[in-house]
Amino acid sequence: MAWHSIRKNGLGPLTTLDLENRWLRVRVLPELGAKIYDLIWKPTGKNFLWHNPRIAPHTYPMEADFDNHWCGGWDDAFPTRGECVFREQRYPNLGELRSLLWKIDSVSRRGKDLEALLSAFGPISPVKAIKTITVEGNSPVVRMHYRIINLGPMSIDFIWGTHPALAINEHTLLHIPARHGIVAQCSQPGWGQPGQRYDWPLLEAEAGRAEMDKVRTMDANICFGHYAVDLEEGVYAVEDVSSGEGLLLRFPLQQCPSLWLWLNYGGWRGYHHVILEPWTSISANLAQAYEQKTSLSLKPGEEFATEMKATVYHKPETWKGALGRM
Repeated sequence: MAWHSIRKNGLGPLTTLDLENRWLRVRVLPELGAKIYDLIWKPTGKNFLWHNPRIAPHTYPMEADFDNHWCGGWDDAFPTRGECVFREQRYPNLGELRSLLWKIDSVSRRGKDLEALLSAFGPISPVKAIKTITVEGNSPVVRMHYRIINLGPMSIDFIWGTHPALAINEHTLLHIPARHGIVAQCSQPGWGQPGQRYDWPLLEAEAGRAEMDKVRTMDANICFGHYAVDLEEGVYAVEDVSSGEGLLLRFPLQQCPSLWLWLNYGGWRGYHHVILEPWTSISANLAQAYEQKTSLSLKPGEEFATEMKATVYHKPETWKGALGRM
């Protein structure tokens, strides 16, 4: 059995769309880019998504700095990740859709599954974006299907990615089937040079040896920006090894061949979270991706479509065992 509710004052002044089955409760904020704000494992009440302890959800202008208004949760990005100017247009960080009001087109049942369809039009790019969120009726699985349709008369260049901020503690382990990592940045010197390639998860650096799959405490006062590349499969899991609870994400490896890893252990604004982002391009922003010929393009009338799946597992089940329902 599945349930849903739309509340006009569900989270302060914001509208919330709640979807749930017997295992999961998913809360969507249509007025904030249709972000998923909560992904709760109902048997224990654990929310796998990180909430900003200092910034409550609120609306803000598209041109605003995303970081200064970010309340946490799971966002999506189009047509860029980093702020950039491309073809005389300025795009904000995480793109033009992440702070828009998305219309709830429908909430319906398909068999035992509960499906919500939301959409928005690009204010800069002539596109229609459609996001379908499905909570399965027979398993603890949520699916996110995305479509970007070019409505304009000319081709559109873009990159696309998804941005789930994940709650962590000192017992969190990152299961990422990558062969290599690439250093991009660090808030403290000595922890690798930009562009340094290493055998995942062991980083050998001037400051020491780091197991990048093991989360650090907030007292570490450090943050890393790395890429995970040469992925063996389009999956990862974030697991609390003390409780045995974990979140597993599956993404299409052919479309998203790399992960951007933002590992923040107090070093950025005093927050503690990780963000593991599947991306269509390893480049940080659209302008760079276009120069490096790694951006994507849509001709007039064409569309980009992709799908992510997430599930929660609990010991004795492992993340590899949970793959069977994905």
